[in-house]
Amino acid sequence: MLQSTRLCALGIALALTSCGGDGGSGQMQLAVADAPVDGAQSVVVKFTGVELVPGNGKPVDITFASPKVIDLITDSGTASAVLFNEPIPAGSYGQIRLMVVADGDPSNSYIMFSDGTMHGLQVPSGSETGLKLVSGFTVPASGVVDYTIDFDLRQAIICPAGQSPACTLKPVERLVDNTAVGNIQGQVSNALVPSGCMPGVYLYAGTVNTPEDMNSTAPAGDANQPLASKVPIANSQPPYYFQFTFLQPGTYTVAFTCQADMDNPLQADPTVKFNPIDSAIAVTAGQTTTADIS
Repeated sequence: MLQSTRLCALGIALALTSCGGDGGSGQMQLAVADAPVDGAQSVVVKFTGVELVPGNGKPVDITFASPKVIDLITDSGTASAVLFNEPIPAGSYGQIRLMVVADGDPSNSYIMFSDGTMHGLQVPSGSETGLKLVSGFTVPASGVVDYTIDFDLRQAIICPAGQSPACTLKPVERLVDNTAVGNIQGQVSNALVPSGCMPGVYLYAGTVNTPEDMNSTAPAGDANQPLASKVPIANSQPPYYFQFTFLQPGTYTVAFTCQADMDNPLQADPTVKFNPIDSAIAVTAGQTTTADIS
């Protein structure tokens, strides 16, 4: 099982190659961060640039001077890898495209599992469309905005049978305003992790009494579907720690399972049971809430 990790800060030199927006300019910083995927020790993606699509006008194309190869599994915590920090035209934007080289060739983008096996990553139509994130944001004239694209690698990476040796990297990510988010962290009681337990902590929006495992075929708006899941970090010995970052202020539920390895994100898995369940966890912008599971 994978450690819950985040990216180290990493500056990237960029070239601004075209303009868009409503007039004037503002400053924008955009970073990427990860969430875990079972059994992986590295998830490496080659980024070549970013395209910002405004509501009106031409897209803003930010092309890296040379491809940036980023391992989405590095240090733990709330740090992230900065893709760019540049002036861009002010205005309203409705889409972000991450331009990646993910064609199934492991010399470009790949996932390496804990047993040392490596699989190339491929994005369907990635060379033409990249990883598209449809999420509106506004850059004010003479203002500064700071966003992070938070990947959920556990849902984003699929290795279907018969497709080996390549795995698919799907566009499963969200855009968060770093100035308006908080975090949840905690530790799992040793008593909940007996021998043979594959621990997992799942996060849900609001108060959820009947939490479900990850299921990409679940109906849209299913309130019992998790927002994210973490495999608690164990150093040399328990206790096991977990952390959920970049959360909008509000109330959340966390639920614990010992069957995290049985959760296939492509389907519902009734064998995955959750106990205990901790609801009504309040998250405030700029703060970290502690929610221990015992």
